Amino acid sequence: MKKILTQLLLLTAVAATANAETKNLWTGPYSTGNWQGTDIQASVFSDVNYGDKITFSVQCDVEGATAATTPDSNQMYYQLQVRSWNNGEPTNITEGDDAVTNIEEDCDITIALSNGQVDAIKANGFSISGHFVTVNSISIDTEAGDTPDTPGDEGTTTILWEGTPVATGSDWNGYVDLSYGNKAGLANAKIGDDITVTFTTDTGADYANIQIGNPNTWAAYDEYAEGSPSVTASAQTFSYNIPDVATLETIQRDGILVRGGNITIAKVELTTYANSYDAALITIGEAGMATYSNSYKALDFTNSGIKAYYASTVEKGKVTLTPIAMTPAYTGIIIKGEPDTYEIPVAEGEAPTIDTNYLKAVGDWDGTITASTTTEESSIFHYSFTETQEPTFSLVTVDTPIAAHKAYLETTTDITPGDGEIQLVFTDEVGTGITAVETETGQNRDDAYYNLQGMRVEHPTKGIYIHKGKKIAINR
Repeated sequence: MKKILTQLLLLTAVAATANAETKNLWTGPYSTGNWQGTDIQASVFSDVNYGDKITFSVQCDVEGATAATTPDSNQMYYQLQVRSWNNGEPTNITEGDDAVTNIEEDCDITIALSNGQVDAIKANGFSISGHFVTVNSISIDTEAGDTPDTPGDEGTTTILWEGTPVATGSDWNGYVDLSYGNKAGLANAKIGDDITVTFTTDTGADYANIQIGNPNTWAAYDEYAEGSPSVTASAQTFSYNIPDVATLETIQRDGILVRGGNITIAKVELTTYANSYDAALITIGEAGMATYSNSYKALDFTNSGIKAYYASTVEKGKVTLTPIAMTPAYTGIIIKGEPDTYEIPVAEGEAPTIDTNYLKAVGDWDGTITASTTTEESSIFHYSFTETQEPTFSLVTVDTPIAAHKAYLETTTDITPGDGEIQLVFTDEVGTGITAVETETGQNRDDAYYNLQGMRVEHPTKGIYIHKGKKIAINR
């Protein structure tokens, strides 16, 4: 997760971690005296990449400040200012008004560089100035093994919106609506993509805010999706990096609102990188099974830790489920695995076509399973899936709500057995292929034996039976 704010400092006092690679870029010392400055050339920063942290090792020049102090002028304070200049326009590197940071003691100041700051110092270097501070060294920290979007991976940028600039006002009344039917290319966004807003702050404003918001809540997607930029005359950019599958799926489905206070929005862009990817979240409850569907994503369950099945055949009292590794979009499936939430990648290439599947997709929005109907011309029977410790299908006799991303069973004949529950038959199971047989209420809690057709057996002989909810083999 990251927040990138051009001309807004991202300052954090942190120690270098064990998995960070540190490279010294410049060695002093250099004492700023009373606002004397020095330039560090751009060539020094040729190895700096997006996502790097820059560290200034500084000391308070107590001796210099003491010497400059007079009865009429107290010079016993210490400040550092670092800025990158381009044609008279600054990009602030250190924090504070006009990039002036107060120094209380000898310390290391570590700054997580924004993409804009990296671009600025690689192109123009920066100037160091301040009030009686000595800079001993400048170094760069890069997380080992972490290769964020670097200048070498500029990505592919798509303009989501650009038109008549939108002034938000101080009361946040103005905004750019990229939600629902207006979401444009956000339907194709991926984890790791950057949503970038170009804006200016209002002249004379005391403050400014910017936010990339969830249209369902009118609140920021998370803490990284909002910021408070410096009030300046020059144009700025704010970028939000899509951090995870849950956020991605909401953005893909519902879009965003670009809002703020005392800003004027000029453009919104989406940048996709080589390592960006698409996926879906699937949750399996305590039953170890669930139904699932997705309106637009074909999914690849290979090496996912869970299995996907479609309903290949149905008959009285039984649904046969066949495994499938890649599922087409808008396809109803049953998933099976340990209770947990799984991140399933979007399939690369075309998923195979399923000729017959009695499971029907709900898709990305809540829906309704209509009641089963029988007429002289035709019959339609719908079955909802019960995701409990005894998972099975049950006939729907009245219109029934169903949650987004679920599925239900549809047949043209009533498969409800005369006695007991509908069996689930998994064809990839060793031996008989039966993994779940539910017949009489509480059958997996009594001491009885049942055959694979769900019939109670008083005196079992050699064969395979269901006993206390489990499949067992009797060899006598």
